[in-house]
Amino acid sequence: MKGKKILAIIAILIIISTISIVSVFIIINTPDNIPPIVNITNPSEGENLSGTTTVTFTAADQQGVIEETQILIDGVSIQNSSYSYTWDTTQEVDGSHTILCRAKDITIWGNDEVTVFVNNSEETDTIPQNETEIIPPNVTIVSPIAGSTVSGTVAITMDATDAYGISSYAIYIDGVFRSGTKSYSWDTTQESDGSHTILCQAIDPSDNTGSDTISLTINNTGETDTTPPNVNIIFPMANSTVSGTVTITMDATDAYGINSYAIYIDSIFKSASQFYSWNTTQEIDGPHTILCEAIDPSGNNGSDTISVKVNNSEINPPPTIFKLMTFNIRESGEDPAYPDWKTVVKEENADVIMFLETGYWDDNSNEKLNQYVNEFNTYFAEEDPYIGYCTQGISYPTDGAAIMSRYPVITYNQITHVPLDDTTSYDVTHDFFDVEVNVSGAVMHIIGSHLKAMSGSEYEQRREWEQEGIINYMDNLGNIPIVYLGDLNSFSPEDWGLNNLQSGLGYGPLSMMIPPYSNPETGSDYSAYSSAIHDWTDVHRTLNPTNWGVTYPSYNSRIDFIYVNQLLSSNLINSTTGDTAHANSGSDHFSVDVFINLG
Repeated sequence: MKGKKILAIIAILIIISTISIVSVFIIINTPDNIPPIVNITNPSEGENLSGTTTVTFTAADQQGVIEETQILIDGVSIQNSSYSYTWDTTQEVDGSHTILCRAKDITIWGNDEVTVFVNNSEETDTIPQNETEIIPPNVTIVSPIAGSTVSGTVAITMDATDAYGISSYAIYIDGVFRSGTKSYSWDTTQESDGSHTILCQAIDPSDNTGSDTISLTINNTGETDTTPPNVNIIFPMANSTVSGTVTITMDATDAYGINSYAIYIDSIFKSASQFYSWNTTQEIDGPHTILCEAIDPSGNNGSDTISVKVNNSEINPPPTIFKLMTFNIRESGEDPAYPDWKTVVKEENADVIMFLETGYWDDNSNEKLNQYVNEFNTYFAEEDPYIGYCTQGISYPTDGAAIMSRYPVITYNQITHVPLDDTTSYDVTHDFFDVEVNVSGAVMHIIGSHLKAMSGSEYEQRREWEQEGIINYMDNLGNIPIVYLGDLNSFSPEDWGLNNLQSGLGYGPLSMMIPPYSNPETGSDYSAYSSAIHDWTDVHRTLNPTNWGVTYPSYNSRIDFIYVNQLLSSNLINSTTGDTAHANSGSDHFSVDVFINLG
């Protein structure tokens, strides 16, 4: 009996062992489609690094098996057998770098990725004390591609860089928040077929927001689209009489988006965008035909056609008195805290306007610029139409300049570098914009300026170099009528007796323009940098000697100016700042205007 019990126990043990061996065999040989979970523990996303830092990560797998590990920096494998790596960042170029950590179980890799910023230069990698960083991150949507047609699950990824790092990310689809990371797996089968918009944002430590936006088409049905776009010519009106310069504008919609546009006048191709500035003075008076087309991703063509009558023979001679204005509209006019910049423009009704901070206006073949030109021309239907031009290749909403003029624009020049007194060429922060305009027969250069912002000696020096260079540029133009205007981010020595409390930006740049050249705040003498040809007049101070004329109300400062040279100084009539009903809600800057009589 005892022997039977022993045999039974042995049999049970054999069965248990066999089951265990089989279970292990099954676990080991079962296909594993779930990757390890990888987590980078140091450094963190967007961190600023210098010197030596340790890259560390963890990895866990459902089967408890990790066979390989890797650490890659900028796509180069630098560690293949450990969960950590001591990285000497002094061997790297300052700027953005990507760390990728990987772990593989029996069959599949898992990974985690962060972007960091290396700065081993002498410059600080933090925002200087008592200074505000205002440049937003540079954001680019890497995938999907703008204008593409997608289906199934799509990976949305962005690239974002900023000198001070990135604090947070956001991805929106059709205005709805989807993710707080740099990437998002989008199941398009949950969306309706047709056009959709993706917005990717990145925010830096100073809460500056950079963004990129694309539109694409979803098609999960596989059906062939045979419906053409719906096209309407918005301006000019059918059968209307036009003269001067007219902005042809179309509106086009399609369930799957628009791939391309075309505008024809009398069957001759003129533009591949939704807008075209048509100089009708180059046409014969009489009837003309405008054809606007739009083509969707499937090649369907929609169109609209109108006839108009050109009549330039009965145009009244232009007035000799005109109104000129400069206006910093803050972040391309898209800051929701200041929604009324267009209302200010309508209240002012200036004949020539120099806008600052128009960074988005050049996107998509000047889409925003042409949109606003058309809107203002529609509103001012009884006035001569505006024609608009803006600086190109602008990345930030706080950069850029644009002009709208009711007078013919002869030439325009985007100035990226200016000549200093030592003959070197200086790369300016914000490009100057030199526009040559024929105002009632008087040809003048209207030069828009946006000098470097922020307080501190470094930025004061940059403003002074920019001002020194543009003075030399204007001297090189010769003895011709010039208007110099914009956001100069500097104080005028002529204001010293009216408001002595302004501080932080300096008097240097404008002490180069007008006496007293000896700066009352610093004691420096800027006469060596003054013009050799031009005598400059600050129009608002000259016409309003005791009116403070604030243009930057949050600091009770006057930093936006219009200057004219000696060929226009005797023609000034009146100048105001921020005198319209919506000035306070139009921008953080007030507009500055002047009436000039050329008669």
